[in-house]
Amino acid sequence: MAQRGPHPTLLLVLLAACLALARGETRYEKFLRQHVDYPRTAAPDARTYCNQMMQRRGMTSPVCKFTNTFIHDSAASITTICGPGGTPAGGNLRVSKASFALTTCRLQGGSQRPPCNYNGGTSTQRIRIACDGGLPVHYDGAI
Repeated sequence: MAQRGPHPTLLLVLLAACLALARGETRYEKFLRQHVDYPRTAAPDARTYCNQMMQRRGMTSPVCKFTNTFIHDSAASITTICGPGGTPAGGNLRVSKASFALTTCRLQGGSQRPPCNYNGGTSTQRIRIACDGGLPVHYDGAI
């Protein structure tokens, strides 16, 4: 008989949210920790970069985050998207007018349990973020 109750993925998401709250981070601080790496941390290749950065930034424990994008520009430059450097994209989403250097890290294999192994890809693209109070609080994707 199938088990009834909360789905394990939901429990992991709730646990991650609780950990962020326990850190005492604001949504803006969490955005900076998870998505801003400027200047870009040196690494011999994108795979090594992703494995190091995902661990350093706390996205491999208690579970491995599936995908994450790092933006290689200053917090000030990214924040302008919430004002004149961006255009509205519905709700609190805004699209950058400028392109940004990005590294996107993707979990390899099917398990979200550590140890985490990532592949990385680099690109230069416009980005879509969510803003709150004039500050970026969520990375929504590349355009």
